[in-house]
Amino acid sequence: MSNQLRTELGCNVSNWKIYKGMEHSKSNVRGTNEHGYAVHNAYQYMLEVANQGSKTTLLFDENGRFQYFFVSYAAWIIGFREMTKVIAIDGTFLRSKYGGILLSAVAQNAKNHIFPVAFYIVDKECDASYEYFFQNMRSFVDVTDELCIISDRHPSIRKKVLRIYPASHYGCCMRHLGENIRNNFHNSKVVSHFYKAAKAYDICEFNDHFNQIRDLVPKAAKDLEHIGFHTWSRAFCPENRYNIMTSNITKSVNSMCDVEREFTIVALFDEINRRFALLFHHRRMELVHSENRFVPSIEKDISQYVNADNKLLSHQFVNYKICITSHGDVATVDLQRRTCTCKIFDLDKIPCPHAMEAIRSQHGDDFRNQIYQYSTPYYPVKNT
Repeated sequence: MSNQLRTELGCNVSNWKIYKGMEHSKSNVRGTNEHGYAVHNAYQYMLEVANQGSKTTLLFDENGRFQYFFVSYAAWIIGFREMTKVIAIDGTFLRSKYGGILLSAVAQNAKNHIFPVAFYIVDKECDASYEYFFQNMRSFVDVTDELCIISDRHPSIRKKVLRIYPASHYGCCMRHLGENIRNNFHNSKVVSHFYKAAKAYDICEFNDHFNQIRDLVPKAAKDLEHIGFHTWSRAFCPENRYNIMTSNITKSVNSMCDVEREFTIVALFDEINRRFALLFHHRRMELVHSENRFVPSIEKDISQYVNADNKLLSHQFVNYKICITSHGDVATVDLQRRTCTCKIFDLDKIPCPHAMEAIRSQHGDDFRNQIYQYSTPYYPVKNT
């Protein structure tokens, strides 16, 4: 910057003076940090007035100093009711004068787009801050076995999820675990087998790769067993996790807000609101005239699975249970429970190729319409 001033304006200015000038300019545009903290009460009130139904809380410590600020807009609360109940949580450091951490809780819509649930400013990540966070989120995110919360294994997150959302499932980010294995054991083959085991739908396939990990690095296998297969493996995780295996969507939010991390808190939340309002508008315009019943990515999967079922044979042996065979491969589909032994129907919530053949055998010529009846209600275009 100083070289640019010298060459373009002929001014010899010190780096310190440039820094102070930039700080002064930023304060003129966004206000000072001190002013931002002083107007928090008024800002919270105006958020609730302008966005009826929003959830905002502001907490100060015993000395009257700022501690926590929680925000979830009414549009986010209403929209999350139509989302899959999988929430990823992560934090990123703020670069303002007084520091702090921005925690984000985000979901994923049917088109795999980021959908915000809540944002939260804290002084530090600890048991107390996460307890306050989850207690506020609990006011609009119900305690139910349908809910799954994914994180990068921060101990406070897991502890408070188990206490405040006891009926819900806690899951680990597959990519976070994979990078830990890479850094701790420096074995690319183990990392490769870990990702294949984590992504496997079938328990037999999972065991094949996990046994390879155990043979290569027994300590890595022991650590993964201690963490719990149900927290990171698709083959063992509950059906409420859908197909979301990482918390990468939170990393994307952190990247999106990279510049804004040096803003005052008021300016930061204004920019978050503006960014997502603009994204929601663009997403709606993309699909407003769509003739598809489900979002394009799911329609593509359905088309692929329908074509695959031409090579399968079905045999019904119990009400709603149908045996599907193909070149030595045998699967059992339960249309009433919407499950298949291949686990794709269970986890992705759309009929797998085996289920497609089962639906065809049950409903005949009307089977294409029935496909949507056997799919989750979270995938229609109207929910994006």
